Amino acid sequence: MSSFLQKLRYYFLILSDRQTPWFVKLMLFVGLLYIIVPMDFLSDTVPLFGWLDDMAIASFIVAMALRLMPKEVMDRVRRKVFGGAGRQNHN
Repeated sequence: MSSFLQKLRYYFLILSDRQTPWFVKLMLFVGLLYIIVPMDFLSDTVPLFGWLDDMAIASFIVAMALRLMPKEVMDRVRRKVFGGAGRQNHN
């Protein structure tokens, strides 16, 4: 499985896990909504810069949500998606 698809599955399983706190799910939902809704800090019609703000904000939200995740949920999902070998950081 490609690395991108593994990461996508990893984030989806974290989001759908019953032990994921509601506020983490809310943060991820707001991040997704920001990407989908056409209102931006910088218009997407500005080449490159319009997409950079989307990527920066989405990356920030995902990073913050992962910091708030219970370690046991992340470890369990990581083993399920990436296998049990090693303790690699897949954020």
